[in-house]
Amino acid sequence: MSIGPHIEQHLNQKIVNTQSVSTGLFEAYQVKLINGDKVFVKYQQHANQQLALEAETLILLGNIIHTPKVLASCEHCLILEWIDTSHNSNLQSQIGLELATLHQNTADYFGFHVDNTIGQTSQPNAVGKKIDNWSEFYWQYRLLHQITLADKNGLLSNKEVRELLKIETILPSLLSNNIKPSLLHGDLWSGNVLSGGNYPYFIDTASYYGHREIDFALTFMFGGFSNEFYQSYNAAYPLDKGFDARKPLYMLYHYLNHLNIFGSGYHANVMNCAGQLLD
Repeated sequence: MSIGPHIEQHLNQKIVNTQSVSTGLFEAYQVKLINGDKVFVKYQQHANQQLALEAETLILLGNIIHTPKVLASCEHCLILEWIDTSHNSNLQSQIGLELATLHQNTADYFGFHVDNTIGQTSQPNAVGKKIDNWSEFYWQYRLLHQITLADKNGLLSNKEVRELLKIETILPSLLSNNIKPSLLHGDLWSGNVLSGGNYPYFIDTASYYGHREIDFALTFMFGGFSNEFYQSYNAAYPLDKGFDARKPLYMLYHYLNHLNIFGSGYHANVMNCAGQLLD
């Protein structure tokens, strides 16, 4: 079934116009309906649960912060309300405040009830394992998973793999046993926050319960966030002592993921983070 019948079946509306929108991983469209509404649609020909899971996560986060309303989803498509973007002078501070609100939602264990993806890479979430130690979870299900993939993909030398494996030994000194599992966006870079005029709208999640500080990693790596964002967050939910020392630890996960997705252009970033941690 092509995209049109899926939309009409889910929304019971005829399509007037379909316009392709660039998003990267999926086919994506702005679709105008006969009733005058516009919707955003992600579509995949090969059926799997990825878009249905994204819908579930957007609904979960949408009960706490602003996300586009989920109108329908299935194994082939995700249909969301269309967000008309416009300038919002308070956007950065609002993003910080909403992220702080999100992070104050906690669980008993790290991970998530299902595995998901971070970009194109699998993201295992210790389903059913009941892990309450962040150091254990972060090593086993984040860093080691990515290091193993990079090794398998031939993106690291044997010497570099051995160097990266040493990081496991320093985690107890960097990570407190008192870290709480906070609900995360999981893939927070500037392209995944829309300015809806009155509010920021968070999209393209890779959510799980983890240390809240990891949600800042991509903001340091690729920019797009001002001091107002960090100040607003810290005023609402003050960051813990040692935050700056842990930055390379959390950037390492995302640089490893970018290495696995995009290749050797991120190799130097990976090893630079490792060097900062191991010096």
